[in-house]
Amino acid sequence: MYKVLLVDDERIIREGIASLINWKNCGFELIGAAESGIEALHMIKTYKPEVVITDIKMPALNGLELMAEVKKDYPETIFVVLSGYGEFDYANEAMKYGVRHYLLKPCNENQIMEALSDVHSELEKKRDTTSS
Repeated sequence: MYKVLLVDDERIIREGIASLINWKNCGFELIGAAESGIEALHMIKTYKPEVVITDIKMPALNGLELMAEVKKDYPETIFVVLSGYGEFDYANEAMKYGVRHYLLKPCNENQIMEALSDVHSELEKKRDTTSS
């Protein structure tokens, strides 16, 4: 199982995604949900998740800043962005940090599960390559 951290400053979004997705069926374990980039950074350093699903717009440390910080110490971390912002500048900046999926809110559980499926396949390929 690969570890996932969910990051969003909106409680209803965090709780909704956490409960809607059947993490185990997707090959993931939800290790927690952070309400800010700062909280997420601490959790990432503690639990070292392979995947972080994050919002872009958050107070104090936004999603782009979080990605920049995490990539310094954990370059293999995969990010999936869930954002209410479709501006090209945000997506372009996110791409610099290797974001695999940029999903616009509101998105449904199928879109999230598709993104997780792609990420899972990528992680499995990476694991197979390093173990052979």
